[in-house]
Amino acid sequence: MGYKPEDIGEAADHVLVSRLLDVRLKDTTSWLFAAVNNWDFPVSREWMVAADHFDAFVRSKSGRRKPKPYPRPWKNADATKLGGTKLSPAAARDLLRRARDEGVGTPMPTPTYG
Repeated sequence: MGYKPEDIGEAADHVLVSRLLDVRLKDTTSWLFAAVNNWDFPVSREWMVAADHFDAFVRSKSGRRKPKPYPRPWKNADATKLGGTKLSPAAARDLLRRARDEGVGTPMPTPTYG
């Protein structure tokens, strides 16, 4: 839209910048969306559907062997396990209960103006 970071507060107020960022963060074709979600490159939703259709077509024609899927920009969610703990279920529940009671992870209150 032609705004530079120096324009924030002058030509573009923080509300406009926030709205523009919200739009770009929901658009899968933007580099900002790709960077925030750790994608290698941005793609359209149509690209995602076409890649899924291509994989289904190749799978249907490959016989017994399982073909390698067309590369996606995101990391394979099935390949890695996120997190892990050596806590027992009771200890984990106690830790989560203490965090809730202390207000850890709760959203900040919305500021009021005027």
